[in-house]
Amino acid sequence: MFYGKESIEERVEQLREAVSWCTVHIPAPSYCMGERWTDEHRIKHGYTQLEDGSWATVIDVDVYLDKMKQDMIEVYDNYQDSLSKNRLLTQKNHEMEYGLRVAEKALKKSLELTKEKIDE
Repeated sequence: MFYGKESIEERVEQLREAVSWCTVHIPAPSYCMGERWTDEHRIKHGYTQLEDGSWATVIDVDVYLDKMKQDMIEVYDNYQDSLSKNRLLTQKNHEMEYGLRVAEKALKKSLELTKEKIDE
């Protein structure tokens, strides 16, 4: 579980130590396997044919983990921003509700006073 930016970096470094000798294979999208795509087109777009005949993008694990860490930190920051905006909007909503209740009481009191003046 991630409890902050520091823990994200620590976890990614643990992964890096465990899988530093690997490569990541990201399968080619299904549209690349259509009849209009030739092997030359796939190679031109950065895909590599694997031993089993499938096509994939081969990425060094360090590059993949760096990108993953960057994306996770960005998601974490966006989440923190959303939380702060949500807190501010909730506080604003509570203040507006309080203001409306106070205004309602003042209006009722004013109407009662006006009614008393008219009745006199």
